[in-house]
Amino acid sequence: MPFESELWTFAAFFLIFWVSVHLLDGILDLEKHGIKVVAVFIRFESQGFKAFLDKASQRNRRLWRVFSNLSLVTGAGMLFYAVYFLSQNLLTFAQPSGEGSPVVPVLPGVTIRLFWLPYFILGFLVAVVTHEMAHGVIARIEGVDIKSAGLFFALVQPGGFVEPDENELQNSSTTSKMKILSAGSSMNLLVGLLVSLIISSLFISGPAGIVILEVLGNGPLARAGLQRWEVIYAINGTQIGNLSSLGDYMADVEVGDELVLSTSRGDVSMTAGADPDEPDRPILGIVSSLPYCPSRISLGFFWDIQLYVALNWTFLVLVNIAVLNMLPIPFFDGDRFLQYFLQRFVERHDQVKTFFNMLSLFLIAANMTLTMSGSFFSV
Repeated sequence: MPFESELWTFAAFFLIFWVSVHLLDGILDLEKHGIKVVAVFIRFESQGFKAFLDKASQRNRRLWRVFSNLSLVTGAGMLFYAVYFLSQNLLTFAQPSGEGSPVVPVLPGVTIRLFWLPYFILGFLVAVVTHEMAHGVIARIEGVDIKSAGLFFALVQPGGFVEPDENELQNSSTTSKMKILSAGSSMNLLVGLLVSLIISSLFISGPAGIVILEVLGNGPLARAGLQRWEVIYAINGTQIGNLSSLGDYMADVEVGDELVLSTSRGDVSMTAGADPDEPDRPILGIVSSLPYCPSRISLGFFWDIQLYVALNWTFLVLVNIAVLNMLPIPFFDGDRFLQYFLQRFVERHDQVKTFFNMLSLFLIAANMTLTMSGSFFSV
Protein backbone atom coordinates (compact mmCIF):
# COMPACT_ATOMS: atom_id res chain seq x y z
CA MET A 1 0.00 0.00 0.00
CA PRO A 2 1.51 3.41 -0.96
CA PHE A 3 2.49 5.69 1.91
CA GLU A 4 -0.11 8.29 0.91
CA SER A 5 -2.86 5.66 1.05
CA GLU A 6 -1.65 4.51 4.49
CA LEU A 7 -1.76 8.09 5.76
CA TRP A 8 -5.36 8.53 4.59
CA THR A 9 -6.31 5.16 6.08
CA PHE A 10 -4.75 6.08 9.41
CA ALA A 11 -6.38 9.53 9.39
CA ALA A 12 -9.79 7.94 8.79
CA PHE A 13 -9.38 5.44 11.65
CA PHE A 14 -8.06 8.22 13.90
CA LEU A 15 -11.13 10.37 13.23
CA ILE A 16 -13.57 7.47 13.64
CA PHE A 17 -11.91 6.38 16.90
CA TRP A 18 -12.02 9.78 18.60
CA VAL A 19 -15.55 10.59 17.41
CA SER A 20 -16.69 7.21 18.77
CA VAL A 21 -14.95 7.83 22.10
CA HIS A 22 -16.69 11.20 22.57
CA LEU A 23 -20.06 9.77 21.55
CA LEU A 24 -19.59 6.94 24.04
CA ASP A 25 -18.57 9.43 26.72
CA GLY A 26 -21.71 11.47 26.07
CA ILE A 27 -23.96 8.40 26.29
CA LEU A 28 -22.38 6.56 29.25
CA ASP A 29 -20.69 9.41 31.16
CA LEU A 30 -17.39 7.49 31.34
CA GLU A 31 -16.04 9.65 34.18
CA LYS A 32 -18.36 7.78 36.55
CA HIS A 33 -16.34 4.67 35.71
CA GLY A 34 -12.98 6.35 36.31
CA ILE A 35 -12.39 7.24 32.65
CA LYS A 36 -11.82 10.91 31.88
CA VAL A 37 -12.01 12.07 28.25
CA VAL A 38 -10.70 15.51 27.24
CA ALA A 39 -10.26 16.34 23.52
CA VAL A 40 -7.83 13.64 22.28
CA PHE A 41 -6.79 12.43 25.74
CA ILE A 42 -8.19 9.52 27.75
CA ARG A 43 -7.13 8.88 31.34
CA PHE A 44 -8.13 5.83 33.36
CA GLU A 45 -7.26 5.83 37.05
CA SER A 46 -7.08 2.28 38.41
CA GLN A 47 -7.47 1.57 42.11
CA GLY A 48 -6.73 -2.07 41.30
CA PHE A 49 -3.30 -1.24 39.87
CA LYS A 50 -2.54 0.94 42.87
CA ALA A 51 -3.49 -1.91 45.22
CA PHE A 52 -1.35 -4.29 43.17
CA LEU A 53 1.68 -2.04 43.64
CA ASP A 54 1.15 -2.04 47.41
CA LYS A 55 0.96 -5.85 47.48
CA ALA A 56 3.94 -6.30 45.17
CA SER A 57 6.09 -4.06 47.38
CA GLN A 58 5.37 -6.30 50.38
CA ARG A 59 6.74 -9.39 48.66
CA ASN A 60 10.41 -10.12 48.03
CA ARG A 61 11.42 -6.81 49.59
CA ARG A 62 15.06 -7.83 49.76
CA LEU A 63 15.08 -8.57 46.03
CA TRP A 64 13.39 -5.26 45.25
CA ARG A 65 16.00 -3.43 47.35
CA VAL A 66 18.81 -5.11 45.42
CA PHE A 67 17.11 -4.09 42.19
CA SER A 68 16.66 -0.48 43.35
CA ASN A 69 20.34 -0.23 44.34
CA LEU A 70 21.43 -1.59 40.96
CA SER A 71 19.03 0.76 39.19
CA LEU A 72 21.02 3.74 40.49
CA VAL A 73 24.09 2.58 38.60
CA THR A 74 22.10 1.38 35.59
CA GLY A 75 20.14 4.64 35.38
CA ALA A 76 23.30 6.76 35.50
CA GLY A 77 24.91 4.53 32.87
CA MET A 78 21.93 4.85 30.52
CA LEU A 79 21.83 8.64 30.97
CA PHE A 80 25.44 9.05 29.90
CA TYR A 81 25.14 6.41 27.19
CA ALA A 82 22.13 8.19 25.67
CA VAL A 83 24.06 11.47 25.43
CA TYR A 84 27.16 9.65 24.11
CA PHE A 85 25.20 7.68 21.50
CA LEU A 86 23.40 10.74 20.14
CA SER A 87 26.69 12.68 20.02
CA GLN A 88 28.53 9.91 18.16
CA ASN A 89 25.56 9.36 15.85
CA LEU A 90 25.54 13.05 14.99
CA LEU A 91 29.26 12.94 14.16
CA THR A 92 28.65 9.91 11.93
CA PHE A 93 25.89 11.75 10.07
CA ALA A 94 28.22 14.73 9.61
CA GLN A 95 30.85 12.68 7.77
CA PRO A 96 30.68 12.83 3.93
CA SER A 97 29.71 9.19 3.53
CA GLY A 98 28.43 8.64 7.07
CA GLU A 99 25.24 6.70 7.69
CA GLY A 100 24.15 7.14 11.27
CA SER A 101 21.39 5.20 12.96
CA PRO A 102 17.97 6.73 12.18
CA VAL A 103 16.44 8.78 14.99
CA VAL A 104 12.78 9.55 14.26
CA PRO A 105 9.52 10.06 16.13
CA VAL A 106 6.90 7.33 15.81
CA LEU A 107 4.44 8.63 13.21
CA PRO A 108 2.09 5.90 11.90
CA GLY A 109 2.11 5.77 8.13
CA VAL A 110 5.14 8.11 7.95
CA THR A 111 8.05 6.70 9.97
CA ILE A 112 6.41 3.37 10.77
CA ARG A 113 4.28 1.37 8.36
CA LEU A 114 0.76 0.56 9.49
CA PHE A 115 1.32 -3.20 9.37
CA TRP A 116 3.97 -2.77 12.11
CA LEU A 117 1.66 -0.75 14.36
CA PRO A 118 0.05 -3.66 16.31
CA TYR A 119 3.51 -5.06 17.18
CA PHE A 120 4.76 -1.62 18.21
CA ILE A 121 1.71 -1.05 20.43
CA LEU A 122 2.19 -4.47 22.05
CA GLY A 123 5.82 -3.68 22.81
CA PHE A 124 4.92 -0.22 24.06
CA LEU A 125 2.25 -1.56 26.42
CA VAL A 126 4.71 -4.09 27.86
CA ALA A 127 7.22 -1.26 28.34
CA VAL A 128 4.66 1.06 29.97
CA VAL A 129 3.30 -1.53 32.40
CA THR A 130 6.74 -2.75 33.53
CA HIS A 131 8.09 0.81 33.70
CA GLU A 132 5.30 2.20 35.85
CA MET A 133 5.15 -0.92 38.01
CA ALA A 134 8.83 -0.51 38.89
CA HIS A 135 8.34 3.19 39.74
CA GLY A 136 5.40 2.35 41.99
CA VAL A 137 6.93 -0.62 43.79
CA ILE A 138 10.23 1.15 44.52
CA ALA A 139 8.32 4.23 45.71
CA ARG A 140 6.50 2.05 48.25
CA ILE A 141 9.75 0.31 49.21
CA GLU A 142 11.24 3.76 49.91
CA GLY A 143 8.23 4.74 52.02
CA VAL A 144 6.58 7.07 49.48
CA ASP A 145 2.82 6.69 49.07
CA ILE A 146 1.18 6.35 45.64
CA LYS A 147 -1.44 9.02 45.02
CA SER A 148 -2.80 7.54 41.77
CA ALA A 149 -1.97 5.03 39.08
CA GLY A 150 -3.46 4.03 35.76
CA LEU A 151 -3.33 4.25 31.98
CA PHE A 152 -3.82 6.98 29.40
CA PHE A 153 -4.17 7.36 25.67
CA ALA A 154 -3.05 10.66 24.15
CA LEU A 155 -3.70 11.36 20.48
CA VAL A 156 -2.29 8.07 19.10
CA GLN A 157 0.02 7.13 21.97
CA PRO A 158 -0.87 4.76 24.83
CA GLY A 159 0.89 5.25 28.15
CA GLY A 160 0.73 4.79 31.88
CA PHE A 161 1.32 6.79 35.04
CA VAL A 162 2.19 6.31 38.68
CA GLU A 163 1.96 9.51 40.71
CA PRO A 164 3.78 9.38 44.04
CA ASP A 165 2.79 11.72 46.84
CA GLU A 166 4.88 14.77 45.92
CA ASN A 167 5.36 15.97 49.52
CA GLU A 168 6.59 12.57 50.66
CA LEU A 169 8.84 12.31 47.60
CA GLN A 170 10.43 15.71 48.29
CA ASN A 171 10.96 14.81 51.96
CA SER A 172 12.71 11.55 51.11
CA SER A 173 16.48 11.25 50.73
CA THR A 174 18.26 12.08 47.48
CA THR A 175 19.17 8.42 47.08
CA SER A 176 15.54 7.34 47.47
CA LYS A 177 14.40 9.87 44.87
CA MET A 178 17.03 8.69 42.39
CA LYS A 179 16.13 5.04 42.99
CA ILE A 180 12.46 5.72 42.28
CA LEU A 181 13.24 7.69 39.12
CA SER A 182 15.74 5.19 37.68
CA ALA A 183 13.64 2.10 38.49
CA GLY A 184 11.36 2.39 35.44
CA SER A 185 14.10 2.49 32.80
CA SER A 186 16.13 -0.14 34.65
CA MET A 187 13.13 -2.49 34.65
CA ASN A 188 12.61 -1.87 30.93
CA LEU A 189 16.23 -2.78 30.27
CA LEU A 190 15.98 -5.90 32.43
CA VAL A 191 12.78 -7.09 30.72
CA GLY A 192 14.34 -6.29 27.34
CA LEU A 193 17.31 -8.52 28.14
CA LEU A 194 14.93 -11.30 29.22
CA VAL A 195 13.01 -10.98 25.94
CA SER A 196 16.31 -11.18 24.05
CA LEU A 197 17.16 -14.37 25.93
CA ILE A 198 13.75 -15.82 25.04
CA ILE A 199 14.31 -15.01 21.36
CA SER A 200 17.75 -16.64 21.28
CA SER A 201 16.45 -19.72 23.13
CA LEU A 202 13.19 -20.11 21.22
CA PHE A 203 14.30 -19.56 17.63
CA ILE A 204 16.90 -21.21 15.45
CA SER A 205 19.61 -18.62 14.81
CA GLY A 206 20.35 -19.45 11.17
CA PRO A 207 17.60 -18.10 8.86
CA ALA A 208 15.85 -20.76 6.81
CA GLY A 209 14.22 -18.51 4.24
CA ILE A 210 12.92 -15.05 3.41
CA VAL A 211 9.65 -13.67 4.80
CA ILE A 212 7.86 -11.49 2.26
CA LEU A 213 6.68 -8.16 3.64
CA GLU A 214 5.95 -6.22 0.47
CA VAL A 215 6.13 -7.03 -3.24
CA LEU A 216 6.45 -4.83 -6.28
CA GLY A 217 3.09 -4.12 -7.87
CA ASN A 218 2.66 -6.25 -10.99
CA GLY A 219 6.07 -7.83 -10.34
CA PRO A 220 6.75 -11.58 -10.67
CA LEU A 221 5.85 -12.35 -7.03
CA ALA A 222 2.68 -10.24 -7.19
CA ARG A 223 1.57 -11.99 -10.41
CA ALA A 224 2.25 -15.36 -8.77
CA GLY A 225 -0.04 -14.39 -5.89
CA LEU A 226 2.60 -14.44 -3.12
CA GLN A 227 1.70 -12.10 -0.29
CA ARG A 228 2.89 -10.71 3.03
CA TRP A 229 4.01 -13.27 5.65
CA GLU A 230 4.67 -16.02 3.09
CA VAL A 231 8.12 -17.57 3.01
CA ILE A 232 10.54 -18.30 0.16
CA TYR A 233 12.77 -21.27 1.08
CA ALA A 234 14.60 -22.01 -2.18
CA ILE A 235 14.84 -21.16 -5.89
CA ASN A 236 15.34 -24.02 -8.36
CA GLY A 237 16.47 -26.20 -5.48
CA THR A 238 19.04 -23.70 -4.12
CA GLN A 239 18.35 -22.71 -0.53
CA ILE A 240 17.76 -19.00 0.02
CA GLY A 241 18.38 -18.03 3.64
CA ASN A 242 18.61 -14.24 3.39
CA LEU A 243 18.79 -11.31 0.97
CA SER A 244 22.51 -11.85 0.48
CA SER A 245 22.05 -15.42 -0.76
CA LEU A 246 19.11 -14.25 -2.90
CA GLY A 247 21.34 -11.61 -4.48
CA ASP A 248 24.07 -14.17 -5.13
CA TYR A 249 21.61 -16.50 -6.86
CA MET A 250 19.95 -13.77 -8.94
CA ALA A 251 23.37 -12.64 -10.19
CA ASP A 252 23.41 -15.78 -12.39
CA VAL A 253 19.82 -15.35 -13.59
CA GLU A 254 18.70 -13.48 -16.70
CA VAL A 255 15.45 -11.66 -17.37
CA GLY A 256 12.93 -14.17 -18.70
CA ASP A 257 14.44 -17.24 -17.03
CA GLU A 258 11.96 -19.73 -15.60
CA LEU A 259 12.17 -20.10 -11.82
CA VAL A 260 10.57 -22.55 -9.41
CA LEU A 261 10.27 -21.14 -5.91
CA SER A 262 9.86 -23.43 -2.90
CA THR A 263 7.53 -21.46 -0.65
CA SER A 264 5.29 -21.87 2.37
CA ARG A 265 2.37 -22.49 -0.02
CA GLY A 266 4.31 -25.06 -2.07
CA ASP A 267 6.24 -24.84 -5.33
CA VAL A 268 5.44 -21.74 -7.38
CA SER A 269 6.60 -21.27 -10.99
CA MET A 270 7.35 -17.82 -12.37
CA THR A 271 9.46 -15.91 -14.85
CA ALA A 272 12.24 -13.58 -13.69
CA GLY A 273 11.13 -10.00 -14.29
CA ALA A 274 13.10 -6.90 -15.26
CA ASP A 275 13.98 -4.10 -12.86
CA PRO A 276 11.99 -1.00 -13.90
CA ASP A 277 15.10 1.17 -13.41
CA GLU A 278 17.61 -1.33 -14.86
CA PRO A 279 15.88 -3.41 -17.57
CA ASP A 280 18.81 -5.83 -17.84
CA ARG A 281 18.71 -6.72 -14.13
CA PRO A 282 16.43 -9.66 -13.20
CA ILE A 283 14.17 -9.37 -10.15
CA LEU A 284 11.55 -11.31 -8.21
CA GLY A 285 9.86 -8.10 -7.08
CA ILE A 286 10.63 -8.14 -3.35
CA VAL A 287 10.29 -4.63 -1.91
CA SER A 288 10.93 -5.54 1.74
CA SER A 289 11.48 -8.75 3.65
CA LEU A 290 12.66 -10.40 6.85
CA PRO A 291 14.81 -13.47 7.49
CA TYR A 292 12.68 -16.48 8.44
CA CYS A 293 13.84 -18.04 11.71
CA PRO A 294 11.70 -21.08 12.60
CA SER A 295 10.91 -21.68 16.26
CA ARG A 296 12.08 -24.72 18.17
CA ILE A 297 8.48 -25.46 19.18
CA SER A 298 7.27 -25.75 15.56
CA LEU A 299 4.26 -23.45 15.57
CA GLY A 300 4.09 -23.39 11.78
CA PHE A 301 5.57 -20.72 9.55
CA PHE A 302 2.84 -18.09 10.11
CA TRP A 303 2.79 -18.21 13.91
CA ASP A 304 6.56 -18.59 14.05
CA ILE A 305 6.81 -15.32 12.13
CA GLN A 306 4.21 -13.54 14.27
CA LEU A 307 5.87 -14.57 17.52
CA TYR A 308 9.34 -13.68 16.23
CA VAL A 309 8.21 -10.25 15.03
CA ALA A 310 6.25 -9.53 18.24
CA LEU A 311 9.19 -10.45 20.48
CA ASN A 312 11.69 -8.47 18.41
CA TRP A 313 9.50 -5.36 18.42
CA THR A 314 8.98 -5.74 22.17
CA PHE A 315 12.75 -5.97 22.69
CA LEU A 316 13.42 -2.91 20.51
CA VAL A 317 10.76 -0.81 22.21
CA LEU A 318 11.83 -1.81 25.72
CA VAL A 319 15.52 -1.03 25.19
CA ASN A 320 14.91 2.21 23.29
CA ILE A 321 12.46 3.51 25.89
CA ALA A 322 14.83 2.51 28.69
CA VAL A 323 17.68 4.57 27.25
CA LEU A 324 15.65 7.45 25.80
CA ASN A 325 13.74 8.01 29.04
CA MET A 326 16.99 8.60 30.92
CA LEU A 327 17.94 11.54 28.72
CA PRO A 328 18.03 14.77 30.79
CA ILE A 329 15.07 16.29 28.94
CA PRO A 330 12.15 17.96 30.79
CA PHE A 331 9.36 15.48 31.66
CA PHE A 332 11.73 12.50 31.22
CA ASP A 333 12.92 10.58 34.27
CA GLY A 334 16.52 11.39 33.39
CA ASP A 335 15.85 15.10 33.92
CA ARG A 336 14.87 14.83 37.59
CA PHE A 337 17.39 12.03 38.16
CA LEU A 338 20.18 14.41 37.08
CA GLN A 339 18.59 17.29 38.98
CA TYR A 340 18.66 15.46 42.33
CA PHE A 341 22.22 14.27 41.73
CA LEU A 342 23.45 17.77 40.89
CA GLN A 343 21.63 19.36 43.83
CA ARG A 344 23.58 17.13 46.16
CA PHE A 345 27.04 17.23 44.60
CA VAL A 346 27.33 20.35 42.41
CA GLU A 347 27.27 23.95 43.61
CA ARG A 348 25.89 25.55 40.42
CA HIS A 349 23.46 22.74 39.81
CA ASP A 350 20.83 24.81 37.99
CA GLN A 351 23.27 26.02 35.34
CA VAL A 352 24.74 22.55 34.83
CA LYS A 353 21.28 20.99 34.51
CA THR A 354 20.24 23.66 32.00
CA PHE A 355 23.35 22.90 29.95
CA PHE A 356 22.52 19.19 29.79
CA ASN A 357 18.87 19.98 28.98
CA MET A 358 19.88 22.16 26.04
CA LEU A 359 22.53 19.70 24.87
CA SER A 360 20.08 16.78 24.91
CA LEU A 361 17.37 18.72 23.08
CA PHE A 362 19.91 19.83 20.47
CA LEU A 363 21.18 16.28 19.96
CA ILE A 364 17.66 14.88 19.53
CA ALA A 365 16.63 17.67 17.12
CA ALA A 366 19.86 17.46 15.10
CA ASN A 367 19.73 13.67 14.79
CA MET A 368 16.07 13.78 13.69
CA THR A 369 16.76 16.55 11.18
CA LEU A 370 19.69 14.72 9.59
CA THR A 371 17.72 11.45 9.54
CA MET A 372 14.80 13.11 7.75
CA SER A 373 16.97 15.09 5.33
CA GLY A 374 18.90 11.95 4.40
CA SER A 375 15.85 9.86 3.52
CA PHE A 376 12.31 10.39 4.77
CA PHE A 377 11.18 6.82 5.25
CA SER A 378 8.81 4.34 6.80
CA VAL A 379 10.18 1.12 8.22
